[in-house]
Amino acid sequence: MVQAINNQQRHQIHHEAISVPSQINPFINDETRRQFSATLIEVIAEDITPCDCRLAANEWEGDEYLIFEAIPVGRRGSKELHVSLTEPSWFNRARLWCQALLVLSYVLAAGQE
Repeated sequence: MVQAINNQQRHQIHHEAISVPSQINPFINDETRRQFSATLIEVIAEDITPCDCRLAANEWEGDEYLIFEAIPVGRRGSKELHVSLTEPSWFNRARLWCQALLVLSYVLAAGQE
């Protein structure tokens, strides 16, 4: 079955495989992980929206959250794939991702001091 799927999709792939990122735990110990989790829970509970992530209305192009993103595709990037960014689907996920990234950055930076 796997070989059949590979054979069926082989003509669509025109690049070398991308290496998988390392799976190294970013936390130096369990206390740092607990600090990250507790802080993220607090950021979510306080409804904090990180700046410079294109999540706030004043960071958007125009007055509204974009409903799609155009991603260049093809060998020369001459075509565009329009990906739906409907607010219920993507905005909340993007916001959570940015909240977690912000907290992770602060926690890891504090551990370096």
